[in-house]
Amino acid sequence: MNSILTSQLGKYIPVDSGSLESLQQATQQRMQSLKPWSEFFDRSRFSVPASYTEFSVRCRLNWQHFHANYLLVSFIAVAWSLLTNWWLLFDVIFIFVGSRYVSTLPANEPTHLFNNASLPLITQTQGWLGLGLAAAILLYISAAGSAIFWIVVFVGIIVAGHAGVMEAPLEVDFGETV
Repeated sequence: MNSILTSQLGKYIPVDSGSLESLQQATQQRMQSLKPWSEFFDRSRFSVPASYTEFSVRCRLNWQHFHANYLLVSFIAVAWSLLTNWWLLFDVIFIFVGSRYVSTLPANEPTHLFNNASLPLITQTQGWLGLGLAAAILLYISAAGSAIFWIVVFVGIIVAGHAGVMEAPLEVDFGETV
């Protein structure tokens, strides 16, 4: 699958197979550190903390214990935001593909856009400038600021709320690392 992906995308976007493998390894490590959802949603361990100090201690301990689960919740929120805002999804893809293309241009040597002689000559600096300008306009049109604000607030409330009201895991009481 990687070789097909690399060969097909390599025509338009240079994809390094080593970076794909390192991404897969990092993803597998994160997925292995996920705690069971039954433990994450264990209602018997939810209680209101007695003080702000207890709240912050719970946040710190639960963050250490459930960090992979919180990261997955964050990715789900980002995916939801992208799937419900098609303009933003288009913008993210455009910026990714555009930056990969501009990074392949020679540094200080004018080159025809897409190697097409009928298109103008540009340098890599002009490519970055054009991409940045186009991205700023597209991100403004797609209301990226409100999407980012929504994601940060939503994930912050979910993570702080869960971590603050869930009693610390038992492993912490015994000094064991899981």
